[in-house]
Amino acid sequence: MAFLVDDDLKKYNPEAVNMTEGDKVKFLNRANSFAFGVIGGVPKYTPELPEEQLKAAVALAFEILAEGQEAQTNSVNGNITEAAPNGHYVRKAEEPLAIVEKMLLPYKEAFIRQNATTADNGIMFL
Repeated sequence: MAFLVDDDLKKYNPEAVNMTEGDKVKFLNRANSFAFGVIGGVPKYTPELPEEQLKAAVALAFEILAEGQEAQTNSVNGNITEAAPNGHYVRKAEEPLAIVEKMLLPYKEAFIRQNATTADNGIMFL
């Protein structure tokens, strides 16, 4: 089960249309796998936690994974190229996927709640 599919990339990451098919598949699989790993499964969507927000988070993960920390996606041809030469002046995020993980936490909590069982005396088993 994929949270974000190739057809969704046109909406959430238009630059990906110009990427090679192999790169698209590779980074899309990585982004979906990352989201699945954080959430732990496929949550049930609700009005408070709609599918579109989850797709936006996975699309952000796709973009981060595709660009890396030292590269950028060329908007003309979709190729991933070096953004700047390595050096002390190049700022790198320590954990670039941390913001995506924060975006996925409500879905993780909802998935845990949806799969928890409750005993007759009100105790919840996770």
